[in-house]
Amino acid sequence: MSTEIDYERWYPDVKPVMTVQDMAELLSTNDQLIRLYVREGTLPAHRREGGRKMHFLRHEVFNWLLKNRYIPDSG
Repeated sequence: MSTEIDYERWYPDVKPVMTVQDMAELLSTNDQLIRLYVREGTLPAHRREGGRKMHFLRHEVFNWLLKNRYIPDSG
């Protein structure tokens, strides 16, 4: 059994490469908070050499979400 996620099947509306605006929409927040997370090193992002625009890779974002999800105590 493969642990690979079929993103195209399960998340067809989530782009493979996202902008800051796409990320803000996905996480139901604003652009400034996304940029803050990137500056703090909390959220994985990429920039082209010499570029200013940030890009986010879908598989990295989903891995980050799973790694940082809140699991309430049962007791």
